Amino acid sequence: MFKPTERSRNVHRMSSDSTSSRHFASREAASRRRELLPRWEYYLVIIVGFITFIFGFISLAVYFAVLYIAPIVSNLTGFTLLQSRFLLFVLSMLTVSGVLLSIYPYSKASNGNSSLFIILSFLASGVALGVQVYKLAFNGPTWIGLDLLSDRGNTVEMMYLSAVYFVYNLILFVLEYSIMKKEFVE
Repeated sequence: MFKPTERSRNVHRMSSDSTSSRHFASREAASRRRELLPRWEYYLVIIVGFITFIFGFISLAVYFAVLYIAPIVSNLTGFTLLQSRFLLFVLSMLTVSGVLLSIYPYSKASNGNSSLFIILSFLASGVALGVQVYKLAFNGPTWIGLDLLSDRGNTVEMMYLSAVYFVYNLILFVLEYSIMKKEFVE
């Protein structure tokens, strides 16, 4: 019968340690590969974030331009243009969400704290969506027109404008949720 010596036990122990360390290293490398997004997903998230930022920024610029020329329009047509804190807040949150969504892939590629950017983007989009649902519930689908033009803003065009912002923000919110869920599953 074979009786193991101290040396044969040590050799067996060293070979199992090297096998387990190789297994651990390959598992770690596989998790790193799984952690990185495919290249097309990086580009898609960057493009969606950039488009969201541009959409929000142009909307903010139009909002401020309309407020700037409001006295001239009021003198010429008799329309009184009002300030809308809710619209300003929604547009600001949309712009911030776009910036943070664009930064997320860069942070993920450089092994930074990418989860912070997607969480903040998700929260900004969620708050904007919450404000829109609140205004839809209390003012109806023409809430942007009612906020900016009072009773004269209760038109179909303003309903379409409100719908565009709501649907875009809803799609953005779902996209950010799916990215965030994928981020925390890994």
